[in-house]
Amino acid sequence: MKEPVNLALRLGLICAVAALALTQVDAFTREPIALAEARAQREAVAAVLPPFTELVADTLRPGEADQALYFTGMGPDGPVGTALVTASGLGYSGLIELMLGLDAEGNVNGVRVLRHAETPGLGANYAAPELLDRFYKGRPGGGEWKVTKDGGPVDAVTGATVTGRAICDAIDRGWDRWSRDRDRLGAPGKKETP
Repeated sequence: MKEPVNLALRLGLICAVAALALTQVDAFTREPIALAEARAQREAVAAVLPPFTELVADTLRPGEADQALYFTGMGPDGPVGTALVTASGLGYSGLIELMLGLDAEGNVNGVRVLRHAETPGLGANYAAPELLDRFYKGRPGGGEWKVTKDGGPVDAVTGATVTGRAICDAIDRGWDRWSRDRDRLGAPGKKETP
């Protein structure tokens, strides 16, 4: 009778110590992780927008399920482009999150992958900025976003057509959101320097 109680107490103590250790590690790493994600987001915004002198962050519909965060790059003559986070769940391994940059006319100025779980050596190749620029930069945002296998104009990486489809879907979703919200962008908001 003593032995099972003793074992249960030991196991309980081990679990409590492990839970405390995990809580401390989480508290210790939460801020550095958030800072790294914010830095990656700022770098992605700078990479996908045309050159700008000032950055205006707009949050449309804050607190709602379809909240949208936009970064509008301002130049001396007004807005030069807008960046936004967009995503698609159609990736080979699930969600692909992108930073989409559109110029003032709505053409794709740049695309950067923020998050993905695609297969290394295949779909993960889309994370390379030069590859994304080759396939997506300069195309009209409201154009037909399909890979060539589906009858569209976008070449996909051989063996990674599913990832190419997901990126096309994310760009299409982002452009649709931007086209609905663009008249409300550029309002005075939080300004950041590049």
